[in-house]
Amino acid sequence: MTTAAKPPDPSQTENSKTLGDRFKSGVERPVVIFMAALHGLTPLLCWLFPSALGVGMLFALYLLTGLGITVGYHRRLTHQAFQAQGWVDHILAVLGLLAGEGPPIFWVAHHRKHHKHSDLSGDPHSPKDGFFWAHWLWIFPKQDKRRLGVLYRRWAPDMLGNEFYLFLERSYFYWHLALLVALFALGYLVGGWYMAGSFVAYGFFLRMVVVLHITWMVNSVAHVWGYRNYETTDTSRNNPVVGILAHGEGWHNNHHHIQQAANHGQRWWEFDLSFLVINVLAVLSLPLKWVGWGDRRPVYQLKVYSYAEQKITTRFRS
Repeated sequence: MTTAAKPPDPSQTENSKTLGDRFKSGVERPVVIFMAALHGLTPLLCWLFPSALGVGMLFALYLLTGLGITVGYHRRLTHQAFQAQGWVDHILAVLGLLAGEGPPIFWVAHHRKHHKHSDLSGDPHSPKDGFFWAHWLWIFPKQDKRRLGVLYRRWAPDMLGNEFYLFLERSYFYWHLALLVALFALGYLVGGWYMAGSFVAYGFFLRMVVVLHITWMVNSVAHVWGYRNYETTDTSRNNPVVGILAHGEGWHNNHHHIQQAANHGQRWWEFDLSFLVINVLAVLSLPLKWVGWGDRRPVYQLKVYSYAEQKITTRFRS
């Protein structure tokens, strides 16, 4: 007989800070302006420049930049669930950067802190502090640059010695500008001014809105609704909708149970596109004889865990 996996008592996990406390230093104006422009212009541009090719560009970049987050930022850089040569890491990092969720050091530092304090005081984005705080309000409070430096040194010291990631930190805006120009130019070559507008509308604006909110759903929805395979000290849940949309990241209770696992999906119905991509990369690496870090291990040292190997309890929960 199974026992329901219970989330922690809210009274023991809520952060004492109010929303007013969090915004007492003001807001990050560039972030507010960018998000307002992004969400304001997207419906207008998509209405003005609809096209099948634009939708195709949306889907292609949704996959590429989304996998840059899930495979690159998350499983590779944050949790080091597999190993790859530097140039593979760099490609994944650039794809993740183009998702619009911040440069890699910023993302990794915040996510590692989230796991250390998941749904406790100190968690950057717990739904215990409000669903919409966890979803996206947490990105808006003004951050003291000195405190951000402390955050980086505390949670991502392994990345601060890598010149490429420091370069991405400095050049973050220009990568997005380059993608915007490239989409416009490609669209113009394909179908003139109209298709240029369509590629920008769907491939840049709508695609970024979609990827951002799907990622944020992992922080909000997948800590509120879904089922739990494992007893964890947080409110993480496996949410099938987020699991599919976020390329396997929505099997969030599995992930919080074993953070270093390369596979988040562990039961037959828990489809994990990100883990499939990792395995494809592993197969492609064989003829190139890629090696890992200094100990000469194979490039992809996958930490794979099956549901059957764990002491599990399961029950659907609201």
